Amino acid sequence: MDRISVVQSIDIVSVTSSSIVQAGDTNILTPVSKALAVQRQESTYDINEHRLDMYPIFSIPFPPLSYECIPVKTVQEVPAIQVNSINIIGVAASSAVRIGKTDFISSETRVKHIRHFTVNPYE
Repeated sequence: MDRISVVQSIDIVSVTSSSIVQAGDTNILTPVSKALAVQRQESTYDINEHRLDMYPIFSIPFPPLSYECIPVKTVQEVPAIQVNSINIIGVAASSAVRIGKTDFISSETRVKHIRHFTVNPYE
């Protein structure tokens, strides 16, 4: 039996990078985020220099997950999920804020940081 999600107030400053905010039930959530962060002292860029397929981190497969079925018996005495107030500063990088039931969640975030400096910025 699915329930109704009732939220009085939700205050979120920022939701970015393939993230999800949802009140209510869903079957499957699969947010995916791939990011390439380049920081340079001198801002010179070639249009083809930073393609995601150039970096193995974006194509290496994750190890297979193992699943174990766990029998669960749920008794829902109240037909609604009631939330008074939620305050969130940020939701980022393939994450989810859920008020409700989700049968399956598979999130993926891959980030490659590149820093090019002509002098050591820490000296």
